Amino acid sequence: MIEMCDKIAHKYEFQITNVQITNVQMYKFFIALRYLKKKKSSYIAVAAVALSVMTYIIVISVMSGFDRELRTRIRGTLAHVVIMKIGGLYAFDNYKEVMEVVKGVEHVKACAPFVEGPALARVRGNREFAYFRGIDPVQEAKVGDFASYIGKFGKKPEDLLKVHGETNAPSIFGGTELLRLAPGDTVKNPESFIPAGEKITLVTVKGWDKISVKAFVIEGMFQSGMYDFDKTSVYIPLEAAQELVGASNAVTGISLQLDDYRHGPQVRENLQKQLGPGYFVQTWEDLRKTFLRAVTLERRVMAVILFFFLLVAAFCIMAILRMIVFIVAKDIGILKALGATQTGISSIFLFKGFSIGFIGAAIGVGFGLLIVAQVNWFEGQLYHITGWRPFPPEVYYFEKIPTEVNPWSIAIIAGVAIFLSTLASVYPAVKAARLDPVEILRYE
Repeated sequence: MIEMCDKIAHKYEFQITNVQITNVQMYKFFIALRYLKKKKSSYIAVAAVALSVMTYIIVISVMSGFDRELRTRIRGTLAHVVIMKIGGLYAFDNYKEVMEVVKGVEHVKACAPFVEGPALARVRGNREFAYFRGIDPVQEAKVGDFASYIGKFGKKPEDLLKVHGETNAPSIFGGTELLRLAPGDTVKNPESFIPAGEKITLVTVKGWDKISVKAFVIEGMFQSGMYDFDKTSVYIPLEAAQELVGASNAVTGISLQLDDYRHGPQVRENLQKQLGPGYFVQTWEDLRKTFLRAVTLERRVMAVILFFFLLVAAFCIMAILRMIVFIVAKDIGILKALGATQTGISSIFLFKGFSIGFIGAAIGVGFGLLIVAQVNWFEGQLYHITGWRPFPPEVYYFEKIPTEVNPWSIAIIAGVAIFLSTLASVYPAVKAARLDPVEILRYE
């Protein structure tokens, strides 16, 4: 028995003295770490946790970045709050009076009227479906991103008010995709777009039973970064839009810019009470509620799917630890014969499961953050080698892949990984603790 004790003492690198092993509380940690180092199967478990955490962080960071950019670009095409009147598309005939009321509301920074509606656009003989938006360009620049959309091409909001030729044809700004002739960049390949000075004819309904036709001259183009908006939208002067639809003293609605969008719901409720039930007051999130819900749902579904990656890693840990219990059954029997308790034996495997989760989570977080920080470099290398881009800029309008790292999300992901790893070690730990040393050592 003494010889056997010497062997196990030498194996686990601590010496047996007259002090019972049950009083040496650190033995379980030494043994757990030794198993972690010596058993190559433990490396597989660590790698499984690391890959799961790394994938989770990369996907969530990229999706959060896309969500942020999409919200920013949708918000750019809309104002913080929009007021419309119930009764028809062009029924807002007292908009000037309402604007005076709106200017006195707390947190309202600026407001601008607009007229919008569907039209058929004729461009170089081609017919395209389009939405026109009649605006006061100076006021519109204060409530939205109109100035930045045209500023990319050296234009100013006041340029929309220019008239052309002997007929004093009004100006029009068309979306880059509406004016596109061939593939190419707006800056490097200007020949791929219809140039300024050419005509666009808009055809729409005037009243209920008349067709209205009006010619415009292209003053320039705009780019919002939203493909659908750039493909189907045009900006025209407010007066020209009112003439086009036959509503000289009416608009579709009023756009509001707030000093801080966090006050949006409060301003909406206050205006709705002041204006009464004949008006419709909505924030930009209300106007795009369905789309934003779809984006949020997609993120949640992806988070659930990635959570199963962590579960797979946890089952991998459980299987590996259960196998190790069989392999080291003789060692467990010797430890029990020397006085180790069931709690001490189970602690060895619980600590090993915790160690696997902690080390794997740390490695996963490190590599995940590294890849997120260099994701555009990796995409560039992939494009250089294969000619394929996972996020083509002509589709997404992102010069680079947007990412957003949320420290709280990373902490939660790492914490869940460690918790699942520890939880997965409970079953092997219980099985190891219940082993009978007499049965194990009987045939040794």
